Amino acid sequence: MLSDFVTRTHGKWILAGEHAVLRGHPALVFPVPAYSLQLSYTPTPTALTAEYAGAHATDMHLLFWSVLQEGQQLVGVSLNQLQGHFSIHNDIPIGVGLGASAALCVAMARWFARQRFITSDEILVFAKTLENLFHGQSSGLDIAGVSSSTPIQFCQGNSRAFSPAWQPLWYLSSCGQLGVTSHCIQQVQQLWKDNPIEAEDIDMSMSKVVLQAEEALSCNRSENYTLLKEAIQNASLCFERWGLINENLSQHIQRLYQLGAVAVKPTGSGNGGFVVSLWEAPPSTHLLKNAQDNFIAL
Repeated sequence: MLSDFVTRTHGKWILAGEHAVLRGHPALVFPVPAYSLQLSYTPTPTALTAEYAGAHATDMHLLFWSVLQEGQQLVGVSLNQLQGHFSIHNDIPIGVGLGASAALCVAMARWFARQRFITSDEILVFAKTLENLFHGQSSGLDIAGVSSSTPIQFCQGNSRAFSPAWQPLWYLSSCGQLGVTSHCIQQVQQLWKDNPIEAEDIDMSMSKVVLQAEEALSCNRSENYTLLKEAIQNASLCFERWGLINENLSQHIQRLYQLGAVAVKPTGSGNGGFVVSLWEAPPSTHLLKNAQDNFIAL
């Protein structure tokens, strides 16, 4: 018998490793607890319904029913057999690289496990399969990021938590344009078809960036601030070589440098969404207000 259920997931951001992670390279992903998604379910004797709330409830309607339908097909149960009421409260911006779709997929996978359609050991794999709806090919990186309360060095089949030795002064900010992950993945895949030597070299560069960034965070700040700065800059160069920094994103990055950031890169798929910026000193409130950007201190 179906039972009451409540679960909460959160956003994520990626320091390095985007795209290359699909081909077995490592990535560094961090949680964003300030952005969360809560899914609640109550059994009722009536037809299945759902309601949506939160700062980013818009578009959650289509996302939710698509994920639920995909999950039902995977477990071989028709939606017509379900009754009850779902409530989704979402504060994670959608389509900007902060993991909204992954958070929904993890929450739904937990619900499927609670209702014994799958086992608890199958939650992450099931969520990754659900996320294929949005990415075409999910690496599992976002799924891991929204499921963990600590940073993760992610590599397919071999992930581990890690604890930075110091806290950099970095911010997330939106360029004001959505980024379509599946399109960005296709663009990188096309490069592999057109110029596999270049594509492999970019992957190897991004893989080195991940190790560089983790090394920088593993020791004290005074000796490794410059190393972290270089890692972020090198990661941004990978996005440039992939052709995933469009004009709008480029203008946002340049604006951050003008405000005083020392290193900036996209976080997520590219061609829109959020960026992460590293600072030596906090940007002034006046400058941030004039920039008209959504800044989040990490």
